[in-house]
Amino acid sequence: MDAQKSIITLYDIASGPPVRPFAPSPWKARYALNFTNTPYRTTWVSLPDVAATREKLGIPACRKHADGTDFSTFPILYDPTTTSSTQQEGTFVGDSFDIAVHLHNKHSSPDGGRPPLFPPNSLALHRTFNDHVDALFTFKGSQLAGYYMPFDPATAEASRAEFARRAGVSRWEDLEIPLGSEERKKKVAAFEAALGSGLAGWFVRRDEGPFLEGRTP
Repeated sequence: MDAQKSIITLYDIASGPPVRPFAPSPWKARYALNFTNTPYRTTWVSLPDVAATREKLGIPACRKHADGTDFSTFPILYDPTTTSSTQQEGTFVGDSFDIAVHLHNKHSSPDGGRPPLFPPNSLALHRTFNDHVDALFTFKGSQLAGYYMPFDPATAEASRAEFARRAGVSRWEDLEIPLGSEERKKKVAAFEAALGSGLAGWFVRRDEGPFLEGRTP
């Protein structure tokens, strides 16, 4: 296969200019690609076009809103070097954790300088941890960051309307928690406590390093 045609494509949400990564879930996929030293290119998509892009590519939504409706978001990864379950050339993966698993299974090679993403026999643990991360950032982190996301000015109005709809409020302005306000300080403190006693507490098992297995990733 031609070298250019064999490069993985990561679909990410476009920010305002200059276009740069900003959405948390695509960043997880980007970190996984970088960690495994996997060559890839990025296809940038405006937030209002994400659902239509998933539908065009035939990838169902992988999450749900609080009201039970489909939550179509990114990332999506297209790997032209593998074969899908339907035996079609190339594989689409539409969830950040599933992308990490795909890269671990198909593109890690310790002897080739492409380290694995998961220690042996730990996938279930990491999936549970990822679910906890998603829930924490969805219900606490998004409250603090959503209003300040660097939307593309060309589609900002539609992006803000979509965020307000997802949050169940009638106006975009209702999502603002003013910087420096007492309300924000309380929410930040609650978020930090959840990160410390919740997420970080899962990892404090060995003092010799930051990983579950100490110094070993």
